[in-house]
Amino acid sequence: MSMKLSELKKQIKDNIYEILSEESVEEGTYVGTGAIDALQKDTKFAAAKDKTTALNTLKAGGSVTLENEDEDREPTKAELEKEKIKGAHAKKTISDDQFEDFKTKLKNIVKKIKAMEKGEKRNDKMVALKQFIKNPKLVKAFKERDVKIDTGDLID
Repeated sequence: MSMKLSELKKQIKDNIYEILSEESVEEGTYVGTGAIDALQKDTKFAAAKDKTTALNTLKAGGSVTLENEDEDREPTKAELEKEKIKGAHAKKTISDDQFEDFKTKLKNIVKKIKAMEKGEKRNDKMVALKQFIKNPKLVKAFKERDVKIDTGDLID
């Protein structure tokens, strides 16, 4: 039995859709007035925001489904900042010593060029500065630390 390519693609899409739409959150469903005790013992009920409504719904003979809300909540600013800091330290491939060395050399070159009078020697130093700031390791070191390469307004 052979399958057309279009049928295979549709089946794959359907399978992916089914997998992605499955509930990965554990749920607990309680029905009727007899379920009140079981509901109150559920750990999700302890964390629920609107307990009164859930209990009243059960007392009226309705059903209540509890879900873990942690999965869908937005992260706090503190959590985002913590991840940003953790991520920044995790992705450094250029050592802090090398970074400091690059910063010192850049600062010294800029200082020398600013002290020079206009002319051929200054132009040569400017060419050297432009090449230096294009050094892939230097660029990567500054980028990893989210720091701008400062040439003291010599280069835009």
